[in-house]
Amino acid sequence: METKLNLETRKEAGKGVARQLRRAGRVPGVIYGGGGDTVLVSMKAREAVNLLQSISLDDTVLTLSLDGSASEKAVVQDVQAHPYRTELLHVDFLRVQDAGSGGDNG
Repeated sequence: METKLNLETRKEAGKGVARQLRRAGRVPGVIYGGGGDTVLVSMKAREAVNLLQSISLDDTVLTLSLDGSASEKAVVQDVQAHPYRTELLHVDFLRVQDAGSGGDNG
């Protein structure tokens, strides 16, 4: 199963920006942890809903493609969804570090 999600970075944060993104068919999100900087992102709503409904959120490592070039490995940390519509409001991703990087080898 393809566990890749295409994301676009964004610069603005806040409620108004999030509402504009949702009206445009996108879902706001954030990538954090793993020793890297926090990155504000957005993703196509339909693509995100289809992927998140087809995977186990507890243990699936996703490949996040940022702006079509850089990619990061992450897990879904939190999903905020509308109470009764099939609509995502926000997604938090937690970076996963490679087993070989970080930590003490000796």
